[in-house]
Amino acid sequence: MRHAILGAGGVGLALGAALARAGHEVVLVMRESSRARYRGVIDVHSKLHGDLAVEARAVERLDEPVDVLWVTVKAPALDAALARVAPRLTPGSVVPLLNGLDHPRSLRARFGPRQLVGAILIEAERTAPGRVTWNSLYAEVSLATDGDCDGHGNSDCAGDVPGGGAAGAGGRRLGGLAEVLADAGLGCTPERDPASVLWRKLVLLLPLALATTAADGPLGIVRRRPELSALLRDAAREACAVAAADTVAVDDRNLLHTLDTLPGRTDTSLHRDVTAGVRPTELAALTEPVLRRARDHHVAVPALAELARRAAERERQAEIPAPHRSTYRKGETS
Repeated sequence: MRHAILGAGGVGLALGAALARAGHEVVLVMRESSRARYRGVIDVHSKLHGDLAVEARAVERLDEPVDVLWVTVKAPALDAALARVAPRLTPGSVVPLLNGLDHPRSLRARFGPRQLVGAILIEAERTAPGRVTWNSLYAEVSLATDGDCDGHGNSDCAGDVPGGGAAGAGGRRLGGLAEVLADAGLGCTPERDPASVLWRKLVLLLPLALATTAADGPLGIVRRRPELSALLRDAAREACAVAAADTVAVDDRNLLHTLDTLPGRTDTSLHRDVTAGVRPTELAALTEPVLRRARDHHVAVPALAELARRAAERERQAEIPAPHRSTYRKGETS
């Protein structure tokens, strides 16, 4: 299969390398400045997975047919990134792996039913064009068909998912992608509900991203500050409550267990981006949809609001570092 990666940051490079190693053709869609420094090889560095170098072409604009378009930019860069895809291009499947809740609507307007809803759990950081450090042992992708989902947990498209009834075109595409990812060594879980795919990552990522940013350090630093650690746990419970109000049930006990057992070195791209001076960050894309839904459903979220305030204050205070510390360039994110 031919895969295009729109957003050659940490996630996009790790995904592209895995697909290329499995024998798929991979093309990276890069900004001109990054493409000029890219030498045609994705270099993956990982103490857990070992080092890997695979060839992959790079283009500044995607105007060739592809079977799958993976959208791996961050929310603030989405519009600029989509401008680098030819308007009439119709990929077989479009799979966004963005964080947040609002992006499926705009992608649906552009690509219609070709869009799937996806999320990925991975800790990967781009250190230079084509160069990525993969810090996590895990790499898990969740996928669901999108159909006519209304963005608030209600959908009439669940029947297209394998095991969910009628085997529609969306279900067939979903099943094929699950096989592709498994062959590439990446875990993949097909889901019935697209809202669940987004929420089940967000309830983990949002409190963690806000707390590490507020602490200006990884999870171990958060744990050494009792007040901040308590806010992290309370924010996780609140995120689960908002998800439940949005018709997605998440077990907060399992979530808290996950937070308690993550390695202390665990960090988030939001914290790295704030520290590196990348602007805009995805802080608003992560927090605003959740706070908006909390207001709509009359769910109190004082811990989430406080962590968001502290993260925003940290963002304002962060100094712009030397260019070599930047984790990605604007419009090309991980």
